[in-house]
Amino acid sequence: MKLLKRLLPITLLLAAGCTYAQSFPEDKVRQIEQKSVEIAQKYAERTGKPVPEVQDYSYSMKLNVAKVIYQSPNIEYCGAVPMIMVFEDSNDELRSIRYRSYGECRNQR
Repeated sequence: MKLLKRLLPITLLLAAGCTYAQSFPEDKVRQIEQKSVEIAQKYAERTGKPVPEVQDYSYSMKLNVAKVIYQSPNIEYCGAVPMIMVFEDSNDELRSIRYRSYGECRNQR
């Protein structure tokens, strides 16, 4: 029991450190969002459609993708990364969805 009491704080510290190490940099998140907004704005101007607000994806959403306009590029990062997809649905409406995907981890074995 004493061993368990000593190991628990160490385990919690290690787990917290791993969680912190796996968080994706905020400046990169802003860059990803800014680029997708710029592309959506240019496409909306060219087609005469309103610029869509970025919506957070949820599993209950039924996506109706007719044409992909932009999708965030794959990112070299070991962990979950934010991605954005701008698309037209079958009703010809422009939409933008934010979701999380697993980055390309080059050192993973």
